[in-house]
Amino acid sequence: MSDYRIGKVVGVSGERIFISLVDYLDGDGTEEGVPPTMIVNLPTEGGPTPLLIGQPGTFVSVGLPSGRLLAMITTIDMKEATPLQSEIKIAEAEGQAIVEEHKRVVCAVPVGTLNSGGNFERGTDVLPTVNSSTFAVSPSTINSIYQQYAEGTFSLGHLSLIPDQQANINLDAFLSRHAAILGQTGGGKSWTVASFLQKIAAFPQSTAVLFDLHGEYSAAFGEEADVISGADIELPYWLMNSEELLGLMVDRSESAAPNQIAKFKVLLQKAKDDHPENQQLGLEKITIDTPVYFDFEGIIKEFRSLDTQMVPGSTKPKQGPLFGQFSRLLMRVDSRLNDRRYDLIFHPQTYATSASMEDLFRSLLGEKVDNRKKLVIIDLSPVPFDVRNSVISLILRCLFDFSYWYRRVNGTSYPIAVFADEAHIYLNEHDPNSRPARESAERIAKEGRKYGISLTVISQRPREVSATILSQCNSFLCLRISNPDDQSYVKNLLPDSVRGITSMFATLRRGECILLGESVMMPTRIRIDPPSPTPHSDDTSFYTAWNEDPEELDVATVLDAWRRQDVPDE
Repeated sequence: MSDYRIGKVVGVSGERIFISLVDYLDGDGTEEGVPPTMIVNLPTEGGPTPLLIGQPGTFVSVGLPSGRLLAMITTIDMKEATPLQSEIKIAEAEGQAIVEEHKRVVCAVPVGTLNSGGNFERGTDVLPTVNSSTFAVSPSTINSIYQQYAEGTFSLGHLSLIPDQQANINLDAFLSRHAAILGQTGGGKSWTVASFLQKIAAFPQSTAVLFDLHGEYSAAFGEEADVISGADIELPYWLMNSEELLGLMVDRSESAAPNQIAKFKVLLQKAKDDHPENQQLGLEKITIDTPVYFDFEGIIKEFRSLDTQMVPGSTKPKQGPLFGQFSRLLMRVDSRLNDRRYDLIFHPQTYATSASMEDLFRSLLGEKVDNRKKLVIIDLSPVPFDVRNSVISLILRCLFDFSYWYRRVNGTSYPIAVFADEAHIYLNEHDPNSRPARESAERIAKEGRKYGISLTVISQRPREVSATILSQCNSFLCLRISNPDDQSYVKNLLPDSVRGITSMFATLRRGECILLGESVMMPTRIRIDPPSPTPHSDDTSFYTAWNEDPEELDVATVLDAWRRQDVPDE
């Protein structure tokens, strides 16, 4: 540890430490203090190393009775020093003028303790008091701390203020305990996600699934990724559990809802039991939630019969016991069956048998025979908004169930990393239409760690994402956030000891972040490595486009694609 003294503690307030920097002094072979340039030449084994003092995001150490307290600088101020009354009286008696003095005061937040051997531990039992000496921290000390905690050499980039230092993180802690990537539009979220996944794809074996709502990641991963277009995806109705099917069919606020639910469960059980293929599967028991094929049209036909059933009366036929109870249900089902946007659910062409379930899961996991991929990009840009939530909900639930049963069967986990881009749209805390997808994601957030499935939410509107999900995230990768309300919300998600760091969010450059949580030993300001290739997420250049020569606008082709809900092949 460095013994180069740069200042002293002048105040301690809860989570913040105020340090007054002392002026540079060089005498009797001893150097200390900070010159006006704010750059000190720190003695190291390799010779004097220039070190900028006071830069937000850098570190200082403060003396404790045993060891040092490592703290991250958040702000620095130049404050006018008030002269003591005794100094004023002496100056007046001697007829001298009072010379204005200024103090350089640094505000820092504690992140952990360093013992005499240089070993780092998060948190502290003791905070320093006033007049405690403050020391510069060498790059080698920071490097040593990262190496103590990082699992292997997985790096997101470089430390912003020490460009030669790799920003290694503990990938296991980041993924297994869930994470959030937060930042406003233009802050570099897409860059960060693409860079992260490209590094994941460098492993010999990995499985990651990304929900891509805008079709911007398709070309970012080359041969390592399988892109499943929303125009081609099929998630058949028979893969849904009973609650998911009821959510599409039944309005629980209706007075007839209890009869509709009860009768549907009876008919669903019978349809699964009676299907010839299911009888040949050798299953001891089939329940209403067993993922096997059944004839949905047959159930609807039975509902129509019961809804219009007439039974013998004493003098003439009378209405059956369930007459008219299913009229509204049938209207809702018919509207979806006749809506081509729901064909991927109700009219499957590829996955129309129980035996096809293996092919479907191999596709979702990138495990196609002789064509394994490390990343699976679910391009949901062609999927209509009101169908998207059902698709995402079903995929999340299927991935969780697969992880659960894989562990039950094999006694070990099959790690799956799920990245939910634009999570505020379909994991929304306040939108009732988001409930199915949100509940599936919340289950992964609460229980996924046990079965090896992780969730990383990516959002520019953290206030709108499910609080249940964010409360389960133990790592936060925060890019530029300048909205005060979003800053305040993120601040409340963080431990008390690091909340002061949120003041730095608005000053981050594009592609620069502050990573904090269990995946790093201490809050870290990182310059993310640029992805190669990059996603299609660049802003439109009005200046460039409007400076080009005018071209004839092909309106007809655009309108035709809009009507067809498909883009013609080039």
